[in-house]
Amino acid sequence: MHHGIAGELAEKARAVLESNRVTVRGHTYVRPAPHTYEHQWLWDSCFHALVHLHFDPDLAKAELRALLVHQEAEGPDQGMVPHMAYWDGSGTALWGRPHASTITQPPLLAQAVLATYRRTGDLAFVAETYPALRAHYDWLARRRDPDGDGLVTIIHPWESGWDSSPRWDRFADAAPEDDDGLRRWRARLVADLRRAGHDAAALEAAGGFAVEAVDFNSIYAAGLDALAELALLLGREAEAAAARRRARQVRDAVNERMWDPAAGYYWDLAGRAEDPIRCLTPAGLIALYGGVPDREQAARLVEHLRDPRRFWTRFPVPSVAVSEPTYRPDAYWRGNVWASVNWLVIRGLERYGYAAEARAIAERFVELVARSGFHEYFHPETGQGYGPDRQSWTALVVDLAAGLGEG
Repeated sequence: MHHGIAGELAEKARAVLESNRVTVRGHTYVRPAPHTYEHQWLWDSCFHALVHLHFDPDLAKAELRALLVHQEAEGPDQGMVPHMAYWDGSGTALWGRPHASTITQPPLLAQAVLATYRRTGDLAFVAETYPALRAHYDWLARRRDPDGDGLVTIIHPWESGWDSSPRWDRFADAAPEDDDGLRRWRARLVADLRRAGHDAAALEAAGGFAVEAVDFNSIYAAGLDALAELALLLGREAEAAAARRRARQVRDAVNERMWDPAAGYYWDLAGRAEDPIRCLTPAGLIALYGGVPDREQAARLVEHLRDPRRFWTRFPVPSVAVSEPTYRPDAYWRGNVWASVNWLVIRGLERYGYAAEARAIAERFVELVARSGFHEYFHPETGQGYGPDRQSWTALVVDLAAGLGEG
């Protein structure tokens, strides 16, 4: 890794974050992109915090504090951290309330707080945020696991963060190639959620959108591990043990219910019947990030990853396997390369000792961003960038480049 390229990218990344930073009512956060994404998003902000840690850890803390401002304080969803905060109060038309959405996003909060502690040693920040984190993870268990099997349910594609993935096509009332129709369907789904009182069990019973997603649950397991570590830092041994038990239960459930030994892959489960969604995407690879597979299962996942007919493209990792009929690498979430997905896959590979594969993906992603800029997503074969060209979370390239050293 040339220090020149890494240094240049770091400067550009810092400039992107700084130009996208918003300060409002004593809080500061980074919007994902100017004009396109002006509000604050949950998993984006967790990733922004990881990048801030390379430049200014105080901004990481500020970003995470801003996320917790809109946490649900009461009612059945007490503890939920919304996937969107509307600091300008413009959320009413879609959500029926001004300042926040009524759904969540992948639970990376505890990991982001733990990373901040590891970088800063600031135990006061852990003590300040821990009660809110614990309430959020408790909410997931209480409200999103209606059958009590340890797997949590998402009730809208937006909760996955993979808005238009073909993983959700079976629920949609638009054709897979009708991007505008799919967008309208996702907006209409919000009304279904409001009618069902955001109750996962009611949505399942009605045959609505309800999915136990392998990546969301793997991120949840990793989040519970991080929560346990934070609890221990605060001397809360019983709470740490409870979080670790829950993490184990999630991992066991992913393995028991989502693993397909014939395919050598994990599938999302749809609805009350837990019908496998056999759509080959890197969501199954994110099980590595959650510490879910055993060694043998991990080896089978990596076989899929290294197959050029599936995920090993010129610039890995496409958000849909090349072999899938729905693969459209220039269409939103239907085969493009995303910083968020790559970060999760790389960290999972590192966890299982697949250093060469992790390094190869990171190096190619650095090359991609150096070549094409800080786009929202990229073509896995040509490297062309799509979406906004000052997308904040693409600054994750700095976190990935940091692990490459000289090599």
